[in-house]
Amino acid sequence: MKHLPSSLEKELISIFKETDVIKFGNFELKNGSLSTVYIDLRVLPNYPKEFQETIKIMANSIRSNTDIGSFDGIIAPPLAGIPLGVALALEMNKEFYLARSKPKKHGTRRLIEGNISKKRIIIVDDVISTGESKIPILNAIRDKGGIVDIMFVVINRVSTKEKLTEFEQQNRVKVHYMLSLKDLI
Repeated sequence: MKHLPSSLEKELISIFKETDVIKFGNFELKNGSLSTVYIDLRVLPNYPKEFQETIKIMANSIRSNTDIGSFDGIIAPPLAGIPLGVALALEMNKEFYLARSKPKKHGTRRLIEGNISKKRIIIVDDVISTGESKIPILNAIRDKGGIVDIMFVVINRVSTKEKLTEFEQQNRVKVHYMLSLKDLI
């Protein structure tokens, strides 16, 4: 579900163009598919003013959306989601839980750092393409007793509304986003 007024949509697109977040060429995506557009939000923290503005827009989008409601904390998958998640948690005064791509092989051997049992968690990430990379974190949250039914991403690049709906239904999660790939092109 998209949640951004057109004025903020234009502002966000302008920020992404100024900071070279949107790249055009020939790229292989994480899921193996090919694309002429690459979205690299990892560079956004290199531009503090634009990064802060993006975080404020994200926070306001979440606050103004009654479907998201109240939540206890944020988890952001590595790598691009982590700076977004940490900054958003600070902006919204929410707990942040670090998620790893694989459990540590030493120390606590955890996949998620912190106690999320019985807490409502939202997953924050930069982009969703197929959603496949989000499934392990959804399962990990639920395995640790956390409640997760919301995912908030900056950019939705899922190919069709039907595929996004199918992902949501199969994984019992509602995906909220600020921009679609079409908005950027």
